[in-house]
Amino acid sequence: MAVTASLPSHSLLNTYRWNSDYLDVFAVSLSGRSDLQTADIRELATLVLTADLPWVRRMMNLRDAIARPFGLKTGIDLAARSAQTHWSQLGVGDRIGFFRIYDVDAGEIILGEDDWHQDFRVSILRENASGEPRVLAATCCRRHNIAGHLYLALILPFHKRIVSAFLNQAVAETT
Repeated sequence: MAVTASLPSHSLLNTYRWNSDYLDVFAVSLSGRSDLQTADIRELATLVLTADLPWVRRMMNLRDAIARPFGLKTGIDLAARSAQTHWSQLGVGDRIGFFRIYDVDAGEIILGEDDWHQDFRVSILRENASGEPRVLAATCCRRHNIAGHLYLALILPFHKRIVSAFLNQAVAETT
């Protein structure tokens, strides 16, 4: 079960984040999932970020329909830019779903998107803190204007449920 967590000091996301940025972090245990404990971070991120949850798909479709008239980037538009590349070939500039890859190393991948109202970054980080293997999903939002603040306030309750659900689904998958 996903729980709130703190961003580790060694996270690549710390090089992007400002003190005024919004940040949340969720973690889920990888105990019992030795396959995910050793999986390539790009494979783990793909599993987390592309979990197929029908209720999330419906919510994202609604979000896109509402956002489009305001000139916000939509998941549909961004996913269309995604190359059909196997996870093992993904690098900086490629996409996992609608998330653009900004940085990747053996244990963490930073993804996100920039828009006129806010920029966001997502970190998928695998670690073994205190002998407990886990994967963390951290989201950092840099709001540019009042629209960014309003947008974040509107989506935040949904965002938190979605991130937790994606983490739980990814770890629950059978191999």
